[in-house]
Order: sequence, then C-alpha cells, then structure tokens
Amino acid sequence: MRPLWVDRQIANLLAQWLHPTGNEAWIGVRDNLPFAGARRAPMRLDGRLEIAPDLALADGFIWRPNDARSQAELWLDPGYGSYRRAFERFAVRELGAVGLDDADVQIDHLFPKSSALRNNFGYVRMLAVPPAGNMAAGRTIEKAMARRNDAYGPSDRSTRMATYFAIGKASGFAGYEALPDGEEAGNAAMVAALFAHLRQFGLPPEVLTALDARLTAFTATRIR
Repeated sequence: MRPLWVDRQIANLLAQWLHPTGNEAWIGVRDNLPFAGARRAPMRLDGRLEIAPDLALADGFIWRPNDARSQAELWLDPGYGSYRRAFERFAVRELGAVGLDDADVQIDHLFPKSSALRNNFGYVRMLAVPPAGNMAAGRTIEKAMARRNDAYGPSDRSTRMATYFAIGKASGFAGYEALPDGEEAGNAAMVAALFAHLRQFGLPPEVLTALDARLTAFTATRIR
C-alpha cells in the first residue's frame, strides 16, 4: 500500500486540473519567469517561487501555493541527473514522507523528460507516480512525443499544462498497448481504456464525455 503522502500529491494535481476556472495543473515551462512574478502571459498566480535549500536555481525550485491546503511542488531542470534524490529530500521536508524505499513509486517528470529536453524547457514538475503506469506511458505515448519532436522540431509553446495523458500517468493508467496511431480513429480504443480507468479512479463524468474522448484521440495523433 502506498503511503498517504503519495495519494495526497496526486490528489493535489487532480484538484488543480479540475479547478472551477479551468486547468491550473502546470507541468512544464521554458523558464521560471511565469513563476517569478514577471508580467507576461501566462503567469502563475496564487503562490510564490522559493529557492530550494539543496538546489541551485538553475537546477530547480519549489512552488509554494498561497493556500496552505495545497501542497508545495518540486520543479527541476529536465537534464538534472539526481532527480530521485532531490525529490526524496523534498518529500521528506514538504510532504511528510520518511523516504522512498517502501513507497512503491517511481519519481518522474509530469511533462516527459525526453520531450522537455527537445522543447528546450528549463523546468518540469516532478511527481511520485505508480510504477506500472509510468513505464507504460514511457514506452508508448511519451516515445511518440519524442519521435515527433525529432521529426518536426520543438513546439513553439513555452508552457505546458496537464493533459489526460498526464493525469493517467499520475493515477496509474497502465493500459497502453502500443504507440499511438497517426489517425484519430486508431486511438479510440486506447482512449476508451484511459477514460474507463479515470472513471474508476473517481474523476467526475463531466470531464469524461464523448467529446473529450474524441479530442483526446485526436491529440494523441500530434502531441509532442
């Protein structure tokens, strides 16, 4: 059984993604300016960037929400090598963890590391996620994202918010069986399995509609 702190940080991500005003679940940025009070759009509000006691700012930072009920987040340079140790120290300080040895999780980048590097992103949000879902995403949807970056170059987007795929990864969806198809119809079965998992996980029906499924199947053909 996973420790409560693991489930709380996943629940925190879901609450941001389901925010009444829209998706507030940030997962990747080109630089830290949206967190540092720079007046540009998009800009992250209702919190502050803090320097981590064990990291140089170039390597990572902590995002501290103003609402004490929300959890702090660890953001790291996708090229930073000691990310598991950095997250463990963060989890002990901020999340009430006693360590990672018996937590039954993998530490990973919510916006995939391979795509983050190819998109010249400076920071990616880290999370403790269920191992099976993390590995399944890595060998399918995330591999396809990296291949598209290699084929078409980096995206011009400087900020990434959580997608259905990121939420599936965080909640343990392990039903990917192959690389996503290049046509929307070819992804229908994969998305149906993902949505069934999210429904069982407890997501509300208003975010799991037939239209959402179609849009997600289409997104799978081009996300990078």
